[in-house]
Amino acid sequence: MSRAGLGDGSIDEEVERWKLDCQHELNQMRLAALAPNIKAMEERAQRIVELTRKPGMPVEVNAESMRELKALELLGYQKATDHELRKAIAFALDHKNPEKLRALAVAQSFFAKALARGASEEFKKATEMTLESATLTGRHSTDLALRAKPIDSAPAQVARAKNEQRGAKRFADPVLAVTVQSATFQTINWSISGLLLADCCHPGIEPGLETNITVFLAQRPPLVIPARIVRVDGDNRRTSLTFSEQSPPEVWAFFKKLILSKAASV
Repeated sequence: MSRAGLGDGSIDEEVERWKLDCQHELNQMRLAALAPNIKAMEERAQRIVELTRKPGMPVEVNAESMRELKALELLGYQKATDHELRKAIAFALDHKNPEKLRALAVAQSFFAKALARGASEEFKKATEMTLESATLTGRHSTDLALRAKPIDSAPAQVARAKNEQRGAKRFADPVLAVTVQSATFQTINWSISGLLLADCCHPGIEPGLETNITVFLAQRPPLVIPARIVRVDGDNRRTSLTFSEQSPPEVWAFFKKLILSKAASV
């Protein structure tokens, strides 16, 4: 390695190598943040900090590297928060309460780190509401009578199947158009984990059926969601269904935005 000629504009080969190493670590940190793989992201961040402390590293390179590092940490912690919340809801729907509680605790930890790194107010509000939904999901309606206050235009005395008694906070608005088995219905209410459909008593729609549904909302592209029919109430002509844990990330983002719009209108 050479440090010759530093005063006459010559290139310091060691510093140039450090700069390349730093960029490589930033690129790998981005991949880890997007995964999200928090352990790998934090390890890359530590290596970047060590590189910026090398003697001779340009001040402007250090400043830009640290700016990007902080942005990537925010990205990673936000994605990790969402990832753990999705896991918590999936565990709740499978009645795995200990696993759900662990996932919620991890989500809270990542959420705190995201806030410490400057997460937006929009992310904060959406996550707080999603945390509430995830916490309530899987709990029996008798436990939630005073807390969840579900919005439901159907008679309250209609019995629900055991696996339908989920406490995810429900919303009546906006009303969504939903296609199931080639027929289209409107929602009575919806939550981050499922839908309740009105006038839905269609041949071929039976409890336990796993199928793709299509959700329509004005001024947004249709969204295809893997779902499972939980219960068909023939007397009241309504059907409840839950989203599959195999649902793509777009589904999560879609309902988070709807929940956030509800928060903004309060």
